[in-house]
Amino acid sequence: MTAPSLHQPKVLNCPECNTPLIGKYCHECGEKPPDAHDLTVKHFIQHGLHEFTHLDSKIFRTLRTLIFSPGRLTADYFAGRKNRYVLPLRLFLVMFALNFFLYTRPGVALYDVRFIISASPQGKVLDHRLEQAAAKKQIAKDALIEQLNEHWQHNVSFFQLGDVFFFAVFLAAVNWRRYFVEHLVFALHTLSFFLLFGVLIWIYYWRYGFGLSLPLVMISVAAFVGYIWFALPKVYPTLRWIAFLKAILLVVGMELSRAFVLSITMILAIVQTLRKH
Repeated sequence: MTAPSLHQPKVLNCPECNTPLIGKYCHECGEKPPDAHDLTVKHFIQHGLHEFTHLDSKIFRTLRTLIFSPGRLTADYFAGRKNRYVLPLRLFLVMFALNFFLYTRPGVALYDVRFIISASPQGKVLDHRLEQAAAKKQIAKDALIEQLNEHWQHNVSFFQLGDVFFFAVFLAAVNWRRYFVEHLVFALHTLSFFLLFGVLIWIYYWRYGFGLSLPLVMISVAAFVGYIWFALPKVYPTLRWIAFLKAILLVVGMELSRAFVLSITMILAIVQTLRKH
């Protein structure tokens, strides 16, 4: 099929949705019919610069609001002010991808069974089971662990929205008579902040080594409780002291759901790795 020439008479219908045109842009989808001006170098450069600066400003505006004004992204989203920010799901996926990439790097690998073996009281039992499984499969234990880690990382990425769903369920439990989508959007924004906070924690781990640190855990919990405490009243009108109690409950619920997702994905990875082929 031959592409239409831009020098032909002007199209009267939108090339995207076929809606009859009224004006320069389609009033249904916003698409602009092509013309010869679109193929000029000047237009190409101007359009590219506009898209880059627009995206750049939107990202920085979103991150600035996310960090320094807890809850405002969600409030603005439901007030209809969506175009100025990165959409909630896209923001979460970007933050998750960045966090996931950093915490699968050598030396700072959270999704590494070696960390579980060294940090967990049941680590020695798991280590012994892996030695037995490696001997049975006639491969080195390190090779078996790498296979397990690969499965675990894949499972975590597959269940990445599990944290969002569980957090939204906890929100629904402490904030009645609201649409569940409201809880989902609040969860996406809040967990995006937590993932961004995790990037800062990664810098510490990268500099000083990966391991459990009680002061760091306490700082993280305080930051999470404080963030939710300030965010809740902007989305769910409530008294400050009630918002504080809800924030504590939500952080506890979030940590429990996070531990559940990590446990389920790791158990599934162990089954996938040790099953007979």
